[in-house]
Amino acid sequence: MTFLLCCGTKSASPSFLPSVHYNPQVSARDLALFSLDQKRLPHWNPPVLTRGKIPQLTDPRDRALAEQIEIGVVKNLLLLQHLLQHHSGRALKSIDPLVQKITAIGLYQLRFLDRIPESAAVNEAVEQTKRFGRARAAGFVNAILRKALRDPNPPLPGPTDPRRHAQIVLSHPPDLFDRFTSLVGEERALEICRHDNREPPTIVRLGQSAKPEDLTAAHITIRPHEQANMFVVEGAKQSTLANWAAQGLAQVQDPTAAAVVEHLSIQPTNRILDRCCGLGTKTIQIRELSGAESHILAIDPSADRCQTLRATAAQRNYQNIQIRQIGMLTELPAEDPKTYDRILVDAPCSNSGVMARRPEARYAQDATHLTSVRRLQERILNDTATWLHPTGLLVYSTCSIWPEENQHVVETFLKAHPDFELNTQRTTLPQSSEDAAHYRDGGYCAVLKRR
Repeated sequence: MTFLLCCGTKSASPSFLPSVHYNPQVSARDLALFSLDQKRLPHWNPPVLTRGKIPQLTDPRDRALAEQIEIGVVKNLLLLQHLLQHHSGRALKSIDPLVQKITAIGLYQLRFLDRIPESAAVNEAVEQTKRFGRARAAGFVNAILRKALRDPNPPLPGPTDPRRHAQIVLSHPPDLFDRFTSLVGEERALEICRHDNREPPTIVRLGQSAKPEDLTAAHITIRPHEQANMFVVEGAKQSTLANWAAQGLAQVQDPTAAAVVEHLSIQPTNRILDRCCGLGTKTIQIRELSGAESHILAIDPSADRCQTLRATAAQRNYQNIQIRQIGMLTELPAEDPKTYDRILVDAPCSNSGVMARRPEARYAQDATHLTSVRRLQERILNDTATWLHPTGLLVYSTCSIWPEENQHVVETFLKAHPDFELNTQRTTLPQSSEDAAHYRDGGYCAVLKRR
């Protein structure tokens, strides 16, 4: 494995070295560090590291640990940055960006992971600092982490100061909390922030011909979710979940997302368009509901996502799914059908309703980004309108809870297309409880039809 420190990266630390090559044994911490380094996150410079060819971790436990560290640091970033400043007495801008990231990983392990000995977490952070060309900062990292051990519970803002509590303790930027508050009030806004920081449960949608007992196995617990045909799974490994999906037994899916397809009211002989198919989770759900006599066209601009769906369809022997790698329907071949009985537009969005599963989305909810996303959503809907059969249904959905991506987009569409009308619409807020059977992510769904 080879890492290279980018020569053009500026650093406030005198320990900065222009470039370093080394080939240690790959570790979970190193992969977590590289993954974090590639993300654009608050107060962290663009990537410091460039990567050569990195071998994959062979032990699934190491892979799981690397992912846990990466997600945990992102979910708790503002808290970890606050602790770094508290324990160091220094502003973030005065600390080398790579040292910040290494220290954040160590602080996360000390504060949130109980299976790693404290001494090991500290020593690993110090050694990682040296390996990545920051040897002069090793003492600094050691001092910060040992101070965190001596002072594990520094004063933090409480719920009586909800905005600061959300920012520091729950790592939600103030502007995001303000958006939540304007939408649902302070108390519910804090509930959503707590929801985003919890580890979401594993929930699966049962396959069309499968039974719950088909999923039983040693060390796996399965129980019904409050939504029909959905089940909470505990103790299943990723390999088990992938095997269930390959066999058509069950597919990991959030209940809010799964409910979207039901609004299509699919009939067995329908011609169906999945307008933004992604990896094809909803495409496969559509196929299960419509059967072999339907015709399904799935489109997406990503070659990788289309290839994944092709492989899944071939694995299931679903021969009535056609997949096109295109962005707009005007790019379809002339021989393709010109109208569809059912159209699903599961539009790209801000992911504001699924931040428990996509934690970095909480740092990208600014007005500029939302305006850009909304323009794309409107463009996709307008591009799709003429392809709906006069008696058909068009379902527009997002995994966002912001009105400007949901109701406002639909209202703008209806003004531009007076031959359409709104049948139903629903916004689902993120919901958590002690019982995973009531868990669901947030999202929006609207059913449109021609007048």
